[in-house]
Amino acid sequence: MNINKGKEWWMGASHFQMELANIAKCLLLGVVILWIQIHGNKGCFEEERLALLDFKAFIGSNGFDADHLLPSWIHDPTSNCCKWERVTCSSTTGHVTELSLNNT
Repeated sequence: MNINKGKEWWMGASHFQMELANIAKCLLLGVVILWIQIHGNKGCFEEERLALLDFKAFIGSNGFDADHLLPSWIHDPTSNCCKWERVTCSSTTGHVTELSLNNT
């Protein structure tokens, strides 16, 4: 009976188990990243929401009808500024990344 043959088989099985463990770790990491992408931040940051409302007030103070130009921008603490017209936020961080103010 060749003892080395049994040892080689056992080492191969051990290597296979390590590979499976690595694949499982990668899959778990992928699921976590996907979950963060899908369920990332659910709203804008209060500081950014208030800054956008200050900007709307500034527009109004210059003689423009800010409520007509930016009707979704409202003074409601539960309002998600990432859902406001002309505002784009990062899907992962929730930070405002873009304002589309052309044709206003």
